[in-house]
This record gives sequence, C-alpha cells and structure tokens, in this order.
Amino acid sequence: MAAPLEISVVVSTYQRPGHLRRCLQSLAAQQEVDGQFEVIVVDDGSQDETADLVAQFRRDAPFPVKFATHPHEGFQLARCRNSGIRTSTAPYLLFTDGDCVFPANHLRRHLDARRPGMARAGDCIKLDQATSERIDDAAIRSGEFLQWIEPTLRKSLRRTHLKSLGYQFVRHANRPKLVGWNMAVWRDQLERINGFDEQFCGWGCEDDDLASRLRRSGVRIATALGYTCGYHLWHPPHSTTPQQWNQGPNVAYFQRPVVLTRCLEGIRCRSLQHVSTRLVGSEQQAELSRQLSPSLRESTTGIELEVLLWPSRPSFATSANATCRVVVVSRDEEIPAAVERSAHAVLRVDVRQGAPAVLDGLNRLLRGQESTSTPSRRAA
Repeated sequence: MAAPLEISVVVSTYQRPGHLRRCLQSLAAQQEVDGQFEVIVVDDGSQDETADLVAQFRRDAPFPVKFATHPHEGFQLARCRNSGIRTSTAPYLLFTDGDCVFPANHLRRHLDARRPGMARAGDCIKLDQATSERIDDAAIRSGEFLQWIEPTLRKSLRRTHLKSLGYQFVRHANRPKLVGWNMAVWRDQLERINGFDEQFCGWGCEDDDLASRLRRSGVRIATALGYTCGYHLWHPPHSTTPQQWNQGPNVAYFQRPVVLTRCLEGIRCRSLQHVSTRLVGSEQQAELSRQLSPSLRESTTGIELEVLLWPSRPSFATSANATCRVVVVSRDEEIPAAVERSAHAVLRVDVRQGAPAVLDGLNRLLRGQESTSTPSRRAA
C-alpha cells in the first residue's frame, strides 16, 4: 500500500500551454520527494491544446497528475483554486500558476518549512522576456536556467525576505503578503474559511481576501523566502490587469464593510441560512425577531454574524474578531454614535416590510451589493 501523499501542488492555467509545459517540467524535476506529491492542473476553460498537453504529461509522470476545467466565463482564478482544493488529497497544498518554474528542491524545501497553524507566503522572481524565452525543457531539467538570473533580482528578493521577517516580528496586520503563485496552506485551514471566495472574478484581490480571512481564523502567515522561491516567466498582462491596484475590478468588493471569515461562495456554496447568526432585539422588535428566526441559523456559539435590531437593549454581545456585527434600523431612525461605532455596518431598510426586507438587505450586504451608512472598512 502506497504511503499517503504529503503535498498537493495546485497549478492554475489559462491559454498558455508553452508556459504550462515548462512549469510541469520543473515539477517533474523535483528531487527528494518521490511518492510524496501529486499535481493538479486547474484550467480556466482553455480552448487550445492545454488538455492534451496535460494528458500527455500524465502518461509519463512518475506521480499522480489530475486535470480539472470548466467553461471560460471571465477570469475566475478563485474558482480554479477551489477546484484544485476539492480535487486534491494531501493535507498540505502548494498553490502556483502555470507560468512559473521552480528549482529542483522547491517541494522539498516547502515540506521542510511546514509548521502547525502556519501558512507560508512564498514569492517569485519576475523574469524578462528574453530570459523567459531562453528557458527550455533542457535548461529546466539541468537547472541551468538558475545561472541566468540577474544578481539584482536576487538582491531585491533578499530585501523582500528581510522586510517579511520584520513584518512577522511586529505581527503586521496584512504582511507578509500571500501571493497565489507560490503559497502553501494546510487543508484544514482552507476548509475552516471555505477556501477562496469565488465572487472575485477578474484580476486581483482574491489572494488578499484569503490571507485576511486566514489571519482572522487564527492562522499565522510566515515567509517562505528563507527556504525557496519560484521564477515567473514573462507574458503580456491579462486584459483585466489595471494600471494601479486600486483601479482593479475587484477592489470595491474586497473593501466591502462586512466580510465573513467563512465565505459564501467557496469550496462549498453557502447561503445566509447556513451562516451561524445571533439576533439581538428588544421587546419592540420581538415580532420581527420571530419572523426572521425560521430563515436564519440562530446560534449562541461559533457566531459568524450578529444582527442587532434597533432599537434594542442590550447592544452587541459578541466582540470576537471572527464575528460580523450589523445594526438593522429603519431608514429614518437615528442611532447613538456609540452603537454605530460598534458595528461593521448599519443596514437601513423599510422595517415595516418585515423579515423579507431585512433578509434581502443582509444577503446583499454579505455579497457586497448593499450600501451602508458606515464608512467602508474591512470587517470580520
């Protein structure tokens, strides 16, 4: 009986078979990890030879190779990575992109870097067009391409490593930065937050969102740069890549005021009815609470969402970092500043319409579709 796999490598790709071939060759050249890993290629609906390339590679590979794809409906990197999570079997997952290549000890070094309760933030050196075109299968198998890397690029990466160590020392809120072209996360950590949020479509922010939710769930993110790095092959930028980060198509959704630690559209689809909720309301709101209760999963432990029906006494009871706090109030009702400050968002609805209006507002709020009277800020 074969020993259980130690690590699953999830490779995301779309319409770059030449890059993907070299990425897979660099994984085939890995040393000191025989029988310990599998490769899952997750494709965003390529209409070229990608599927045939993977099938051919799988026939000769001395390790398991799996392939998953779906119809191309825009740039859906989060969907690809969740598909990789579901298809994989190992307890530890390394994510990368099909335009990256690696040194022969890359997987071994990532395995050596594993720590309980910790995710590893790796990085890649971006190669220019000339160097990228020079790298072929032979250079990857021999490792010769590593000699072609400009010393200035390695020096820059060393500076990034030192900065990352500093961020870890001070327990920075969002650094080191988790980047999907080279990051390693335990399976149970991903399952705890329901993986990547598939409402991110187009370029950017899905990695930042994942890192934020991992941290709120108690995961510590540490740099992997003291162990290994990857090398990103040049290609033209994707059509949805903005000139500036804050111009990206996903920034508004990323900065929505209410963010569940366990996302709705992730490894598994969830609705508001699956969210562990606590309703807080006064006698004045007893009828509204009664109407809402059948449609919400009310709980007193492991609360994800606390809803305060105003006017209410007492106020919020939960202060845990992983709990979203929302005040529901009539459109023309005034609330004390202290109550507003204690909430991540204030949802103003026509309370006279009862539970349907509140449930619709909460659903829209959790999906970043509802404006609130609270300044936009990252919440639990």
